[in-house]
Amino acid sequence: MFLGHLEKKTKFKIYLVLILFIACFGAVWEKLYHIQIKQHEWLLNLSNKQYYRTFYSTAQRGAIYDRAGRDLALSVETDSVYANPLAIENSAHTAKSLSSTLDINWAKLNKELNREKGFVWIKRKITPDEAEAVDSLNIKGVGLLKEGRRFYPKRELAARMIGFVGTDNKGLYGVEYFYDDYLRGKSGRIMVERDALGRGVNFAEDYRKSGEAGYDIKLTIDEVIQYITEKELAAQVTKHRAKGGTAIVMDPSTGEILAMADQPQFNPNSFALYKEGNWRNNAVTHSFEPGSVFKIILTAAAIEEKIAGQNDTFFCENGEIEIGGTVIHEAEEHKYKWLTVKEIIGKSSNIGAIKIAQKLGAKRFHDYISKFGIGIKTGIDIPGESAGQVRDITKWSGTSLASISFGQEISVTPIQLITAVSAVANGGILMRPHIVKAIEDEGIAVKEFKPEVVRRVVSEKTCRELTDILEYTVKYGTGKKAIMEGYSVAGKTGTAQKADQDIKGYSKDKFVSTFIGYVPSRNPKLAILVIIDEPEGMAWGGEVAAPVFKEIARQTLRYLKVPSEKNGMEHQDTRAPENKTGALVTGALVHYLYEA
Repeated sequence: MFLGHLEKKTKFKIYLVLILFIACFGAVWEKLYHIQIKQHEWLLNLSNKQYYRTFYSTAQRGAIYDRAGRDLALSVETDSVYANPLAIENSAHTAKSLSSTLDINWAKLNKELNREKGFVWIKRKITPDEAEAVDSLNIKGVGLLKEGRRFYPKRELAARMIGFVGTDNKGLYGVEYFYDDYLRGKSGRIMVERDALGRGVNFAEDYRKSGEAGYDIKLTIDEVIQYITEKELAAQVTKHRAKGGTAIVMDPSTGEILAMADQPQFNPNSFALYKEGNWRNNAVTHSFEPGSVFKIILTAAAIEEKIAGQNDTFFCENGEIEIGGTVIHEAEEHKYKWLTVKEIIGKSSNIGAIKIAQKLGAKRFHDYISKFGIGIKTGIDIPGESAGQVRDITKWSGTSLASISFGQEISVTPIQLITAVSAVANGGILMRPHIVKAIEDEGIAVKEFKPEVVRRVVSEKTCRELTDILEYTVKYGTGKKAIMEGYSVAGKTGTAQKADQDIKGYSKDKFVSTFIGYVPSRNPKLAILVIIDEPEGMAWGGEVAAPVFKEIARQTLRYLKVPSEKNGMEHQDTRAPENKTGALVTGALVHYLYEA
């Protein structure tokens, strides 16, 4: 009995040990499975972080083309110098050789070469001559790696709009910055092995991965129209010794920007040599008091609300009117009595504009200012856009309605102004302006940007009547120097006094001269804005800015092969076929083709 009982206890112990063994084995197996299978990738990456250090080389950045496929920004393959300090035998001698060859500081370089690392950058994106010189030194531990370097073949052309990139290949300004995620691509990866103390040893060849090139950008800009615009703007700024200038050419029916120019210019290939102010794209970032060109918005509102037609007359007070204790005079001391709306705009009568605004009323005027997009960002695809400034109607003073009627006490950006006037040109539709036509991958569009309607602002009937008024302004009023042979022009001049903080008022000798218009006026292909900032001497917009409008329009219409109206030919889109070759159009060639 006792032995039998003992056997049962022994069996129980054996079974218990067996169960415990199985349980322990299962726990160990589950832990091994969790570590080796489930956490394999995570632990491998953790291990790699301990044994490898990662560096990145810049990828091939996507190109930027004009609307016809002509090169505006390219990435060219270039060499960058690196070193493995642990493989260098004489750091001081090496630093001396490289510092003289690459024109870099010896002390700083020597410090880098004495670091316990397996990889350091010496100088990135060097010239071919520098690369050849480094290669000829044949220094152990020093080598060359290929990277992409940004190059702007047309130099200053459209530089403020295109922008530039930094050494790390990231966009810093303009289109380069706004579309950086598309253009940049994926950087190449270089991994360096570390020893047990964390010191770099050498390249891990299996861990070197090349980058992926970025997408290309096709702009709405036309290189030739851009050149014409920049050339004519620069000539007038120089002639009148002006502080600067801005010009925009837009297709009023689509909102596409065909040219966007600023003076003075800069070369993005060496942007660091210029002050930051030279980089700024004033067409979208700068706001200014528009002066009399703002009467276009006032007149559109008055006609749309049926409070005044082009032949309705207003008494212009013999050139002087008192508003809220302030006496307002006509420019050049004109003493107008009765003028029609057409004459008020044609002669640019400030008192006439005040009378129209008083009849329209502050509330309705403010509403139309907003409808035309003034005081609101247009949403153009360029960074740094300003909204301008339109005070809330509750903050208008007793003189605000009068002042705003002729473009004071309000600030607009050039892009807002040309977008608003383009709405008049196209029959009353406010379009969203845009600078990019498509994003492409090896010539195939991956994303296209179609014309975008914001809203209807005024009726077609209002636009036709306002066009009559603006044609009169060019033919018989202040805009005579914008008259073109063979084409009807609708436009308005502006000469705005600049605010002077020192005297808490308006300057007596600093002006902004402006002309804005569209052509051919009855079937517009182009809307053009010209601004000359602080011209010396003669400052009237009709004398300073209108001739620039005329020359840009004349040469561009010829380039686009838009038929002359005097020949009785029906207008149609006759733009030249897109040039797929991307051939370089030099300044001399454009001058020969389109100025002859």
